[in-house]
Amino acid sequence: MTHSIRYFLFPPSLVLLGALPLLTGCGAGADESPKMEDVSPARQTAFRVRSDADVGLNADAGWAGPLNEPATLPVEAPFRLRFEVETPLDAPFVERFRLQYRRNGGAWRPVLTADFPYATSEVTPRVSVTSTAAYENLADATDLLDGSTASYAGGKGVRLSGQGPALPDHGVQSEWEWPLVIRRYADGAATNEDGDTFEFRMVDVKGRPLAAESTPKITATIPPRLLGGTYPETPGRLGPWEMSDGSLYFLMEPAESYNKLMTVKSTDGGDTWREVDGAHRPASGDLEGFASAVHDGTIHMLHQIDAGVLHHSFRTTDHPNNPDRWAVRDDTVATPGEPPVQVASITARSDGSLVGIYGGPEHIHYTIRSPDGTWGEETTIPSETGDPLSGPQSVRGTDDTVHLAYTRRDGTAWYRRIRPDGSLSAPQQISSKLGTAETDVGSVLPLVHLPETNTTAILYRRADSTLWARRADADGQLSAPVQVTERAVVQNAADSDQVGADAVAIGSSIHVLFIENGTGHLYHTRSDTAGTWTPATLQVDSVNAQWVRGQPVRQGRAYGYVYDAGSNGGSGMNWYGEVPVGE
Repeated sequence: MTHSIRYFLFPPSLVLLGALPLLTGCGAGADESPKMEDVSPARQTAFRVRSDADVGLNADAGWAGPLNEPATLPVEAPFRLRFEVETPLDAPFVERFRLQYRRNGGAWRPVLTADFPYATSEVTPRVSVTSTAAYENLADATDLLDGSTASYAGGKGVRLSGQGPALPDHGVQSEWEWPLVIRRYADGAATNEDGDTFEFRMVDVKGRPLAAESTPKITATIPPRLLGGTYPETPGRLGPWEMSDGSLYFLMEPAESYNKLMTVKSTDGGDTWREVDGAHRPASGDLEGFASAVHDGTIHMLHQIDAGVLHHSFRTTDHPNNPDRWAVRDDTVATPGEPPVQVASITARSDGSLVGIYGGPEHIHYTIRSPDGTWGEETTIPSETGDPLSGPQSVRGTDDTVHLAYTRRDGTAWYRRIRPDGSLSAPQQISSKLGTAETDVGSVLPLVHLPETNTTAILYRRADSTLWARRADADGQLSAPVQVTERAVVQNAADSDQVGADAVAIGSSIHVLFIENGTGHLYHTRSDTAGTWTPATLQVDSVNAQWVRGQPVRQGRAYGYVYDAGSNGGSGMNWYGEVPVGE
């Protein structure tokens, strides 16, 4: 017998992913499971979980387990669910359906749409339906599952879409598949933990669940070294900062749609991370220009947003009083006016004073916070040509001199020193070969000071994508430029306006991590003597890395770093890694 199949299309507010009553209802009735008599006349006869979200819609491959079996899957890794559905001969036609989930046996909730890794819907739920490149929306699904003996009437593969299909007519079976992802962090910094369970079911237009002997159940795992979350947009140093007990701290956002500041901590060498003191995180969000420095167990942060410049601080386990707590939140440092690109750098001096450097509409500025917590008068660093200044990077040197490098929009980079009394040395040109676009303002890497030789290394990216280094000696004289690597280095990989590279000092060596332009692969090189750089070694491939920041860890035996593995400004792609250095 030939069966016809009917599909109906509906506006976004009424599609399969969330009917209006479930999205707006907040009372007890909105989340209660329907009573037994409210079961849909349609029936789910089988399901199967795919762990490989990239296989074809109708491929009999990529399964996480057998038919009708639960699965264990990592967060921040898309997967797919396929359902087989049977509609009865003698029941009213069931027009449309949608997905629901419940976490750890709690209330059933609609599965919302939010893409991965960048949630274009401006929300990041705990779990969501995503897009997929494996098939077009509403592509025809063939008969793969064998739970029903009814005639097959077709089905569809559904992906992130504003419209959804309907069940076929009476007395037939059909198959339906969705791509989904479970997040580590969601809006509100809601956290999915290792071992959390997520059950899924189909419901009809009246919110009635389809009868089923069993429904899909996913147990979430947190992969080793995954942080998740979102990278600050244009960062200076972020960590991971290591304390005397081996604890590591890093600064980031939970999600691009909930861009609050969070401190995450690892106590096992970077394998697992979780937020600390989230209940008291700063109110200000949007980590645009952002940098940090450590003094006496406190992480100090400088945070530039459109409205101004803020100071926050967090006490680590090295602080004797109330460790793992926010200490200063949302303290206004300055209101210089909105710059073209928000930028920030902060340096802690030996007496506990802080030097904060930040952008303005045309110039960069700095101000000094005294050891007792008072911010001083702002000093403006002028542009001799009138071209805007930006991209400051700083580091503390010998005798509390703060070394500073920055860019000018005419393609030049400059070096100056902020003396212990707060005065400023004359500018010295580092290079005239930088790019001149707004995306090139962050062409200078975090600066590196080598105490043994009292020299400061300034690394920067030229417009031709090459990475170069110069060193300033104790008198401030600059060495000749030396090329760091022959590989092309990325700039502005994902909205950062910044070179994709990082540098640290470990002992007498300078270590650099950089992202190769064109591949997104992460490489490491080092310089043990001035003018000599080792061939770059591959650290991370099979990703499109977009940010990287690091610090010495394991008491100087490794270069620990956090990199974004390709979020495109979204979330869920921050991972931890290490380069053993053998010092």
